[in-house]
Amino acid sequence: MSESANCRYKLNDEIYKKKQLDFSSYNLISLQKHFSFADLTWNLPRILEMVLEQDIFGYIPNIVLAGLAIALFFIPFLLQIGVLIKWRKSIVWVPLVGTFGEIAGWICRVRAHSHVQGYSAYIGQSISLLLAPIFYSAVLYVLLYRWALIYGPQYSLLPPRLYVGLFVTVDVIAFLVQCAGGGLTSVNSLRNLGFNIALAGVIFQLAFTILYILLLILFLIGVLKHKPMRRTGASSAGSPRTRTNDLVFLCLILSTVAVLVRIVYRTIEFASGRQSKVATTELWFALFDFVPMIITASLLIPALYPCLYEQEYIHFPPNYFSSNMPRLSENDEEAAMEKVV
Repeated sequence: MSESANCRYKLNDEIYKKKQLDFSSYNLISLQKHFSFADLTWNLPRILEMVLEQDIFGYIPNIVLAGLAIALFFIPFLLQIGVLIKWRKSIVWVPLVGTFGEIAGWICRVRAHSHVQGYSAYIGQSISLLLAPIFYSAVLYVLLYRWALIYGPQYSLLPPRLYVGLFVTVDVIAFLVQCAGGGLTSVNSLRNLGFNIALAGVIFQLAFTILYILLLILFLIGVLKHKPMRRTGASSAGSPRTRTNDLVFLCLILSTVAVLVRIVYRTIEFASGRQSKVATTELWFALFDFVPMIITASLLIPALYPCLYEQEYIHFPPNYFSSNMPRLSENDEEAAMEKVV
């Protein structure tokens, strides 16, 4: 075997077996220290194939999409800061942290555009965008607890406080599991294990999100049809439906649907594998992760209404309370709110 052929065989052997060459950290200049330019040219197709295999994302993150995401998330982020400053309610911190996580994740994707093989940007965006929506879910659980108190706990299948105790605990567990999975993906030898752990956390979160949605649907049916789901004390008649209440409750419903869409997408993404079509198509990521989350971040601002104005419900005029939950007319609603003020 000639020296040139032997060198080409050696290069191919190392490329295929990945014993000495790591194409995530090598470039053509450093490879020339080991092989001649002619041998590198001879094996260029395989080298390019290996570089693509080392591509962590499976695509180059679109910097325009990332910049648009940062700009759009920054709007609800500033509004949430304004709400926090004005009302000083601790509940506002929860979606605020979630929106900050979304912004941080998309900033990492901006960096990844020019460092597509850099693990730091990939891990940063993976962990941030994986964990940030968990804070949105926690807010949804607290809001259903609030609405159960407002419209009447008799329309809720579970005692209102159980929504916070059960689902927030589940949220914390899902957070820890997904955080552990995301952290392991930063270790090359444990990346597949990290994805499997993250998948388990997402599936766990999906299961309880579906349970939460079923309880939300039952609560909504009970309110609309004036059908109590369980017996409660005589003092738990509930507040009347108003136009404002209905619109704010609609924000809660739409936010919940958006969160569900994102969790289903993430479950499919992790289950299908890191090199699958789902995981390596940025358009799907934009449609089923970015869009649902920007909708949720925006709608959670008005959805916080019952937490910000809880005193108005506590001091609602007694003559406007009814166990049949009638919807007030616009004039009655205005008159009621005047008495509150």
